[in-house]
Amino acid sequence: MFARLTRIGALVALVVGPLTLVVTSIVQWTLQPTGPDPTTTAVAQQFPTAWMAVGLLSVLGPLVWLGGLPAAGALAVGRGLVLTRIGALVTGVGLSAAIGHLALFFGLFGTTALSGLDPASIGSVEAAADREPLGNMLLVLFLVAYSLGPILLTVGLRIARRVAVWVPIAAILTAGANLFGGPIAGVVQLVCLVAAWGAIVVAVARAGEGRRPAAPVVASASPAVSTATQRGL
Repeated sequence: MFARLTRIGALVALVVGPLTLVVTSIVQWTLQPTGPDPTTTAVAQQFPTAWMAVGLLSVLGPLVWLGGLPAAGALAVGRGLVLTRIGALVTGVGLSAAIGHLALFFGLFGTTALSGLDPASIGSVEAAADREPLGNMLLVLFLVAYSLGPILLTVGLRIARRVAVWVPIAAILTAGANLFGGPIAGVVQLVCLVAAWGAIVVAVARAGEGRRPAAPVVASASPAVSTATQRGL
């Protein structure tokens, strides 16, 4: 019973985590501020409710996502085991870095939007934020680990014959699209992300089904039939 609940929790985490990334990305595309200076602070000022909602989802999504990685890393047995475990670990490092970076990002610009500073001062704050070392280190760590981790994870799962051959390709395309800007790259990234992690969700679900005990064999009600079977008749 506990194993079944654990697997269900992992499946929920592996669905909710990527889904939050998809939702927040799409919502952010729609938040287009008006005015002569469309800065990040302007987005937070003009859409405070959406900014708060996106910020919460952006921070909590990776936190939930982490809960499903142990199940994904445990899929491989024998062949591909080491690579799969390393991929899950690196992905976890990337998601952990994302939590810190996104909390700093949304918190900083949300605070700046509420500060009442004049446009010149806001510009100075945003320029300083671009040079702030902690946030930048977390961002780089997130980009590297989040791109490399799923590739290693899916390649390991492919070696273990847990996913199809196209799944690592989808992970590679997700990482590649993450390095480019623009709506086309964004759409490609989200589609490939859903494809890759959807395959991992299916693999975790199938692994759980494979561990279910077989149905008990019902003994024959007729002793004569049983005896004849034993004699090879």
